[in-house]
Amino acid sequence: MRRIGQGRTAEIYAYPSNQIMKLYHADFPTEAVQNEFRITEAVFQKGLPVPQARLYMDDATRKGIIFERIEGSTMLSLMIQEPVLIEELSRQMAVCHHSLHAQQDDEGALPTQKQILTGAIRNTSLLSEEDKALVITYLSTLPERKQICHGDFHPDNVMLNETRDQHWVIDWMTGMSGDPAGDVARSWVILMSGTLPEDADPAVHRGFELARNVMLNHYIQQYIQISGISRQELDAWILPVAAARLDERLPAVEADQLIKLVQDRIRLLK
Repeated sequence: MRRIGQGRTAEIYAYPSNQIMKLYHADFPTEAVQNEFRITEAVFQKGLPVPQARLYMDDATRKGIIFERIEGSTMLSLMIQEPVLIEELSRQMAVCHHSLHAQQDDEGALPTQKQILTGAIRNTSLLSEEDKALVITYLSTLPERKQICHGDFHPDNVMLNETRDQHWVIDWMTGMSGDPAGDVARSWVILMSGTLPEDADPAVHRGFELARNVMLNHYIQQYIQISGISRQELDAWILPVAAARLDERLPAVEADQLIKLVQDRIRLLK
């Protein structure tokens, strides 16, 4: 098979019958792959713009999922290739995100936001037990809702077709039900602190930094405008989502930035 993409958790291969295979790295948890398959099935059944997950593959050494193949480009690649489009794509990104939040998980098919965040905060080794307990207690005071949340919504997880009149949202491993404000706060944290692989082309790095700054402004402004959510509601979720992100396999520079953000916010609680 021909490899057509690669990320921190998996490789993407072309697969027969207009499909792709997402093949996870050997050390990636089986439960996480099973969750992505199950959650993707659930949100696809709701009619959301999601590639269909067609088959879960369990090999002796590596796990994989066969998806329908979507032809197009990610919003991130378009922003880097054509910087003039960044503002418009940021607007589309906000509209797309809000459309997910318009749906509710009434069936209880998805894990809950607070369940996922609490587990990740407890699991991170980058915070003291005292600080983790404080953040979890604070998290318990935030709103509980049942909207569909992606949990990892950023421009590399949104694809547009060639005519740019249709989008798809990919990578639903972190899909959950919860408060849209928390989902948007998670996107803000990713956009603010996210990094590209060190071996990425220098021109791509420069394009990414340019896109990041414009996205942070336009995406958040547009989401607030179309949703009616206040900036204060978004801000209230920054601490727990940033603390939970510390449980991920982050580059050192990104982890250090998030630790500082979390510690600064913890001090405001004390």
